Amino acid sequence: MVYKRKLSAASFVRKTRLIIGLDLTLDTSSIVASKMPAERDRLEKEAKRIISETCEYAVAFKFNRQLVLPLGLFDGIPRLIDAIHDEGLTAIMDCKINDIGNTNEWIARYYFDAGFDAVIANPLVGWEGGLDSVFQQARNRQKGVVTLCYMSHPASTEGYGLDVAIDKKNSEPLYMTFARQALKWDADGVIVGATYPERIREVRRLLGEEVPIISPGVGTQGGSARDALDAGASYVIVARSIIGAEDPAAVASKIASDTR
Repeated sequence: MVYKRKLSAASFVRKTRLIIGLDLTLDTSSIVASKMPAERDRLEKEAKRIISETCEYAVAFKFNRQLVLPLGLFDGIPRLIDAIHDEGLTAIMDCKINDIGNTNEWIARYYFDAGFDAVIANPLVGWEGGLDSVFQQARNRQKGVVTLCYMSHPASTEGYGLDVAIDKKNSEPLYMTFARQALKWDADGVIVGATYPERIREVRRLLGEEVPIISPGVGTQGGSARDALDAGASYVIVARSIIGAEDPAAVASKIASDTR
């Protein structure tokens, strides 16, 4: 698919393999309704500041729902995506699509209509009547789909590490099945946590160079950008270590230099 080539081109031009996660949050528990518009404006301005100060060190920006929900998919979010596009970069929506095909199609359509260049999806729902509609949407619109393979949190092994049968006599870990599916479906990337370099190595041996490995969990979660890349990751995602820093640009610059 097309999106993996866009990431590769951005990495070549900018000499970095860093994707920055805009995991900014708005605590609504103590905000009275009359103050909400001002707080949303503040959140949007902060996100724009992060984009402006760190874009030269990034190949893309990743959004999570904690930013999309308060700002609005067709309100503040398109303005942020426009700011990213103005810098010649792309925006990934980490929505982990995971439903039946009709619902998945509409989820993908809404995110692509809002301006996102790629979405993250869960291969657990399978292809026919599952993610086939998402990939079709992406192909029709020159967008991207990245699939989960092994996440970065401590309990990942409880799901992604489960043994599944591949025939009557043999089994393999679920994350390897997910890697095979990504290869078969021509996904634009797979998610394998930077906190698990050994998993990155296993998945890279199976995928070869056909599918990029995108590794979240660097920094706050304990993953190392250098270790992930040495294990075979194509790109690393860093969020809280950058957006929570006093000088986000300095932190992004340091991490970007570690990815070269």
